[in-house]
Amino acid sequence: MSAISSPRLSTTSSHATSISSRRPSIDNNLNPNASVSGLGINNNTGPSIARAVSPAQRRNRAALRDYYNIKSSTGDDAASSASPTGAPRTTGASELSGSPSITVTSELDSPDFDAQQYIDQLLATSSLSTVLKAENTLVGDIRTLDGERKALVYDNYSKLIRAVETIGTMRRSMEERGAPLTMTKTLGPAVAFVAETASGLIEEGEELRRRVQDAKSKATGNKTAEQETVEWALGTPDRLRQYLRDGQTEKAQEDWAEIDTLLQSWKGVKGVEELRAACEEIMKEKEKESE
Repeated sequence: MSAISSPRLSTTSSHATSISSRRPSIDNNLNPNASVSGLGINNNTGPSIARAVSPAQRRNRAALRDYYNIKSSTGDDAASSASPTGAPRTTGASELSGSPSITVTSELDSPDFDAQQYIDQLLATSSLSTVLKAENTLVGDIRTLDGERKALVYDNYSKLIRAVETIGTMRRSMEERGAPLTMTKTLGPAVAFVAETASGLIEEGEELRRRVQDAKSKATGNKTAEQETVEWALGTPDRLRQYLRDGQTEKAQEDWAEIDTLLQSWKGVKGVEELRAACEEIMKEKEKESE
């Protein structure tokens, strides 16, 4: 019995046709301005989008420009003022009003800032806990600024030291060779002036750093003593209760007399009257019990 096999139809032509119809043209890949067919996507990206710069980076750049007395370049200004979409970004009053840190910073950086007036206003309108929080915040900001200042000073200090060493090496080399050339003789006074100026700047930097360190140590000692006094005053109610509970009435009266004098000197500070009322209530309760 013979089997009749029918010839299979070849599908090569149909596959080749469908694959070639979907395959993108090599010319389109090589042309950067060509658009992909059917998708409407243009490979031409046009002008590059300005990179966004964070507010912290803008402040750091402005601080460095002010420190070195350098005028800002057009490129930096354009990049700083440009948003991620290329449109200029402006900061309105409503945006600044929601940030208390920006308000405080602008007040402290104002040329008309009066430290004593700021402290008096803070003591008159804030409680003791708020004053302590403000003090901790200012101390943290001072330490941050001091660290940035030291970084700048140390960086310039190391550069000056290297410059002085290089200039000294150049002068010794010139002296050993006898400076026969006219250019070398002309360069000698200029190098000497630069070396003298750099040495003077180094000495001034060391003196300034020593003064700042002394002032900082004194200010830290004063702030620590004041903070301990405030904490001691806030703990008076607990101490009075403990003295009266242990039967040390005389010691409680002495402590109350001392804190009463201190609270009178703090009259007008927010939270002082509440502290005085709490202490008086504790002492009155003891008098009622003794009667």
